[in-house]
Amino acid sequence: MVLSALTLTGCGQGGADDQPDLGRVSGTVFFEGEVLPGASISFIPEEGRPATGKTDEQGMYELVYIRDTRGCKVGQNKVVITTVGEGEDLEELDGDDLDQSQLQRVVEKVPAKYNANSELIAVVNPGENTHDFRLEK
Repeated sequence: MVLSALTLTGCGQGGADDQPDLGRVSGTVFFEGEVLPGASISFIPEEGRPATGKTDEQGMYELVYIRDTRGCKVGQNKVVITTVGEGEDLEELDGDDLDQSQLQRVVEKVPAKYNANSELIAVVNPGENTHDFRLEK
């Protein structure tokens, strides 16, 4: 009976060991020389879970790895910055209710080289990391 309790205790601790080394990442995103509020930013490692964040009114972001865990997987990451949020309800944009003001709401502000065809790369180290991005048309 004691042996099985020890085995269960050991299994419960294994989940925490599965998390990769993380570095905290924050910074500011600029577009055409101005801060870019409301943009989604993702750091995508070669393998594993991406980390995401959203810029505030000052264009500042901080990455979240999962739930309340701040940071990003250490190493080289592809960076994707978009102004079209995943939360946009595109189903509301079809049918008889479609108008130009709704279409403008989902138009990407930044060029594809920063999102769909991203050329951005960032290296994340253990500890604190600052990655600012100055995007141009």
